[in-house]
Amino acid sequence: MKITAVTPVILGYRKSDPPMSRSFALVRIDTDAGITGWGEASTNWGHSYPTVFASAVTDICASALVGQEPRAIRARLADLHARMDGYLGWDGFTSQTIGAIEMALWDILGRSVDAPVWQLLGGDGGALDLYGTGTTMFEASGQWHAEYFDQALAAGFGAVKVRLGRTQEADVDVVRQVREHVGESVRIGVDSYWFHDARSALALAEKLTDLGVFFFEEPLPQYRAAELAWLAERSPIPIAVGERVFSPRQYGELARTRAAGVFQPDASICGGILASLEIADLAAQAGIAVYPHVGGPTAVGLAANLHWASVASVPLLEYDIDPYQPLVDELSPSLALSAISDGMLAPPTGPGLGVEVPDDIAERFPYIPGETYADVFPQHERGTGEPA
Repeated sequence: MKITAVTPVILGYRKSDPPMSRSFALVRIDTDAGITGWGEASTNWGHSYPTVFASAVTDICASALVGQEPRAIRARLADLHARMDGYLGWDGFTSQTIGAIEMALWDILGRSVDAPVWQLLGGDGGALDLYGTGTTMFEASGQWHAEYFDQALAAGFGAVKVRLGRTQEADVDVVRQVREHVGESVRIGVDSYWFHDARSALALAEKLTDLGVFFFEEPLPQYRAAELAWLAERSPIPIAVGERVFSPRQYGELARTRAAGVFQPDASICGGILASLEIADLAAQAGIAVYPHVGGPTAVGLAANLHWASVASVPLLEYDIDPYQPLVDELSPSLALSAISDGMLAPPTGPGLGVEVPDDIAERFPYIPGETYADVFPQHERGTGEPA
C-alpha cells in the first residue's frame, strides 16, 4: 500500500450561545488501496493556527509521505521529524502536525485489517470515567457555572472542571457555588490558564482546599519549570499540566523536576498516540496521575484520545459538555454527550479510529480566515511575585 495524497482540511463554525468561533484542523491521507485515514491537530482553542498547519502539511509533510507505506508508522514519523525538527523544533507546532498525521496513519492501519486502534495497541476497549468541562466564560456568574454542569450530572459524570481567572475571592466564590450545586460526591478540578505566579497560585490553592478541589490546572506557564516545581512541592492540591506541553521530552523534564502531580497529554497536541502512551508510561514510573486533556476537538481527536487512554487504563478523561458540537455529534453519534448515561465513554469499535468523515465536511463547516479562537482567554495581568 502506498500513500497517494496528504491533504489538510481546516474547518470552523460560529456558536450563538455563548457567541464565539471554533476552528479545527484535520488531515486526510489517501492510499492506492482506496483506504483513507483522518487525523486532527489541536487548533480549536487557539493552541495553534489552522492555516499554518495547512501550509506545513502541504509544503513540508506531503512530499515526505506520498509514495510511502502508511502502515510503517514509526518509519513515517522518523521521516517527518527529519523534515521538521531541525529548524522548527521538536515541540509546539511540530508535535501537533506530526500527531495529526500519526493519527491518520493509525486510522489507515486499522481499516486495512478491520480492527480498532485500541485492539492494535493491545487494549480491550474498556470505557473510561469522564470529567465535564467547557466553561470558557470568564465573566459569567458562579450560578451560571454551577448550572452549566447540570448536563454533566444528567449524563452521570462524577467530576467537573471550573474555569478560573478572576480575583481570588471571586474564583473561590465560583467554586463554592459549584460545590453547593453539584454536591459533595462530585469531584471538582480547576483551571486558571496561566493566570498566576507561583505565590498567588499557592495562596489560591490553600483557599480552595476546603472545597475538595482535586487538581489545579495550569496555574502558570509550563516553561517556568522552577516556579512550577516550587509550587507543586507546597500546594495542598495536585498541580496539573499538559494542555501546552508538546512532547514526551517536555513531560520527562517536568517529571524529573517534580513540577506537577497530574499530567494531561493530548494526542492532538503532544505528538500523537504513541507519544501519549510514552507519556503515560513515564508518568506511571514517576507516580504521577494521568488525566488526558481532550478540550473540545472533533470526533477524530476525541476518538484518538479514547483509543490510547483506554489502552493506558487512565482513571479519568476530559470531555467537553458544550451542548453544540456538530463535529462530534454528526461524525460519531456514539461519542456525543446525548449517548452518555453513566459518566463513562469507550473508544469506538469500528476499524481504525472508528470515525466516518464525509467528503463534504469542509463545505458544510468552512474555516473562517482570521478566526482561530486565540482570543477566548483574556490576557490577564500576570502576578509579579517571586516564587522563593
